[in-house]
Amino acid sequence: MGRTGASLRPVVKDDRGAQAAAYLRLLLVRAGDPRSIWAKHASENRSGEIDLVAVAEVLGIAVESVRAALDGTAVSAGTLQRFIEAFDLGPRHANRLREILRGSDSVRVIVGNELADLRDRSGPPRLETLAVHELHTLGPDGLPAEHQAIQVIRSTVDELDAYPYRFDTDELVVEVVRGGRVGDVYRVNESLFGFDMVLDRPLARDETALMHYRLTFGYRTAPPPEFRRGALGVMRDVTLWLQFHPERLPARVWLARWDRLHHATVIEQQLVELDGEYSAQARYDQIEDVIVGFHWEWE
Repeated sequence: MGRTGASLRPVVKDDRGAQAAAYLRLLLVRAGDPRSIWAKHASENRSGEIDLVAVAEVLGIAVESVRAALDGTAVSAGTLQRFIEAFDLGPRHANRLREILRGSDSVRVIVGNELADLRDRSGPPRLETLAVHELHTLGPDGLPAEHQAIQVIRSTVDELDAYPYRFDTDELVVEVVRGGRVGDVYRVNESLFGFDMVLDRPLARDETALMHYRLTFGYRTAPPPEFRRGALGVMRDVTLWLQFHPERLPARVWLARWDRLHHATVIEQQLVELDGEYSAQARYDQIEDVIVGFHWEWE
């Protein structure tokens, strides 16, 4: 039986077919509706793998054609449309796939083997956050599925040209909806990765910009059950939303503060209740040099 893991081959930067294929694999391998569609036709349903025969049955095409589409060797607009319709991918995923194949610089699929050499780009903050609203969504398997943020930044230097973002997985899709494009992708350290959102135009000191970005995750192993937001310097008007899937609800959720980024310990916490949409929310007028967020326990 034909099977594939979450990554078939290295995704080459600027290879539009490979980028589109990587996104298709992420959508088909993770828990959710697309996977559930082909899983009905699979003799086995192994986590982290895609059954090519089952996918071919859903699409009504040969297994080798599916393999070529998912390894990036033969991806066309027509092939993408078949996947979009057969797996009911929806407008957001459909538009992302089409933009990736066209070569858009606002969407980028990131996998570990395309990350630059280990390097640390941290340094004194070159900007401050005037407002940020973040929504962190978990999927039916309890793994992070998507993260969305709307953020207003103000430059504290002349000619600020990029906003650095950090994350803890080496497989995800980044989409900059407003304010810039996806720039360099790199390692920060052994467990933390980053990319630069290149601004639409450089900001002079005290100029502001509105950023809107989304991250779609493809975790292969479960991360710690937590959603943390670190503030280096001052961040104002901070709102954090954590939303669970109704098929995978936690036993308890705490709003918390941690003492450090790595090997962290919770130093303050309070129990919170989920609302009718299975979400928890926290708002801060201002935070400074602190790590806050949520952690939870599963049933």
